[in-house]
Amino acid sequence: MPNYARFDDLDEFASFYYTEIEQAIRDDSGLDIDPDHETPTYRWLKSNYSGFVERLRRDFNLSPGEFYQEVGIPIAGEEDDDPWSLDHEPTIQALEDYLEELRRDRGRAETTVAPRRSRLKTYVTTYAEVNETSDLLSPLLDERAKPDEIARVRDTFRVLNDDLGSLASKKKYVSAVKNWYTFLEEMGRGLYNPAENLLNRFGWDEDPLYDHPALARDDLDVLLSVADGDERFLLLALAGWGLRPVEACELHADQLVLDPKDGGVPYIEFEVGTRKNARRMRNTVEILVGVEAIEERIDAFAADDEWTGYLLPGQSISRPMSTQTARRWFRNLGERADVEIAGSHPLPKMGRRTWYRLYRQQRPSIEAGTAAVASAQGSRDASVSERNYLDERTRRQARADAMRELVQQELSEIFEAYL
Repeated sequence: MPNYARFDDLDEFASFYYTEIEQAIRDDSGLDIDPDHETPTYRWLKSNYSGFVERLRRDFNLSPGEFYQEVGIPIAGEEDDDPWSLDHEPTIQALEDYLEELRRDRGRAETTVAPRRSRLKTYVTTYAEVNETSDLLSPLLDERAKPDEIARVRDTFRVLNDDLGSLASKKKYVSAVKNWYTFLEEMGRGLYNPAENLLNRFGWDEDPLYDHPALARDDLDVLLSVADGDERFLLLALAGWGLRPVEACELHADQLVLDPKDGGVPYIEFEVGTRKNARRMRNTVEILVGVEAIEERIDAFAADDEWTGYLLPGQSISRPMSTQTARRWFRNLGERADVEIAGSHPLPKMGRRTWYRLYRQQRPSIEAGTAAVASAQGSRDASVSERNYLDERTRRQARADAMRELVQQELSEIFEAYL
């Protein structure tokens, strides 16, 4: 089964499009299109990737054309002779420098950079049309121009508001633009970020409608009450630790650091670059609940000579379970527990949403702590302070400290009753 059957969000669909579908377009001698600048016909995509098209329709209510717009894929017929359509060379260079930093210094794949380029192009060309100037840099170097520049950016997004469609698309465009302005600040090319508060000002700071809902506390309690030991452990990995379904299914004992040398919080460690959106740094997930359940599970499996270390083995104890199996478990578990979420059976990704909902609730506390460090260091931007001055151990500890009380309030009591 193609990998898109395991995808959790549109970014993963976009990555599959760039790595798999674009190559198939190049290999198809019957197609006379350039996948760098054009998209295939609906008939071709449906004929060759019907499951891809169907999942977009069923799970996100998007047609292929709407999907291209959501993730910033150039649609058929777009010309790219002039990559930015601007007549201000310093602004063009600032855009190219940002994309080059993403590739070279931050290790972002082209499947990530290409949508950023497309969104930024849409923004800067719209800005130029609305404000009758291609110079997006000069106002950033004059604090007196700040109110007018914030208004110009606002006016640009008022136009984009009519063109972008869904909330998810608008949030992605704001993120791309805001991050570019942050880059300019950090490189000394700007004194402020005129896109800083766009999400709040436009009321776009809510969750996109296509987001899968989280398991409510009562839903999780009922599911755990009828689950067997394996199903409970899967629920723990998804809702208790916030792992993605594929990460939970392929979790290996070698990834577990249950007794850190620094005496900190136990965590799961991923190899650099293996997690979605991973940067060049150690990737860790805190284990705030269920450590004893892990130890008991390892002890039970260790008695089997064929066990290779996977915490959720498949039909063979030497291999991990598949995400298809995880979905089947959730469907069966939902039927036994008589639990429906948004009119359908529970899905594994809803478990991760449960954890992520808590993380979003607690994020202000995490940012407040980072802001205090930034202020003490004289930094204008807390994210710069966090990235440049806090090592991974400190960041992990800060996240764990902020999450611990909330996880204990919301989840520990539930899990500890069944594990």
